[in-house]
Amino acid sequence: MKISCLIFLFFLTHTLYAIDPDHEYILTPDSVNLSYEELIITTENGINLNTWIYEADKSKTKNTVLVLAYPDAGNMSYFVYYAGIMAKSGYTVVTFDYRGFGKSDDFNIDRNALYYLEFVTDLTAVVNEISHKFEGKKIGLWGMSMGTIITAKAYPLIHEKIDFIIGEGYVTDTSLIIDRYQAKNKTLILPEPAENYRASLQNMDVPVLILAASEDTITTYQDAVNLKEKLGEKCQIIQYQAEHLQGFQYQYETLGFGGWYKNQVNAFLESIS
Repeated sequence: MKISCLIFLFFLTHTLYAIDPDHEYILTPDSVNLSYEELIITTENGINLNTWIYEADKSKTKNTVLVLAYPDAGNMSYFVYYAGIMAKSGYTVVTFDYRGFGKSDDFNIDRNALYYLEFVTDLTAVVNEISHKFEGKKIGLWGMSMGTIITAKAYPLIHEKIDFIIGEGYVTDTSLIIDRYQAKNKTLILPEPAENYRASLQNMDVPVLILAASEDTITTYQDAVNLKEKLGEKCQIIQYQAEHLQGFQYQYETLGFGGWYKNQVNAFLESIS
């Protein structure tokens, strides 16, 4: 089965659910001939997070680090091909497992939760470590769906170390997500009032790229437009014709898996350099 089909099926089967961690890895970077370093990063409260650092293609290096905050299901092994494509494009890519996911320390998770504030602590610890390890490089947060919530919440804690944010399936209002899942007969739980998250979004003062799928009914294109109205010119939106989190599959037939996606990221970073 093609890679794109495997990933499509993964997201399709998790579309109507909230947090759904997997402890087993389906791939490791070296299993597909990608150079990487495995690193254990410890949070301020002693939680160990498993982390993979993908080496950038030296012939194309962009002196830039992408830290991936993935969605609410699976683990970082589901994003090996994503990270590998960006690494081959010249980016150092850092992926990590939230607590309770993959090989990171265990954590009691209610699968009806939309997200956990503890995941914010996890991302903060990763960025703090990576900013020291790659001092002098630009660092960007790369969030997908739930991961966009985590990036927005973490940003005020690490803003001095972040140069840009890229988000696909951007959550702009957690109360809207609750309502939309309720319409699908799925009740989700928020760890904090929705207004807290809306306030977090207002703190973002770096360039932001939002990739919005035209057929996404959970994190809609109009949501992204509404956020841009608040963030102003520092926010760019690119719409693509597909469903939730299918940006890497978009234009697969002509550009290959991830081809369109990496082109958008490259153009965005060139525009803000």
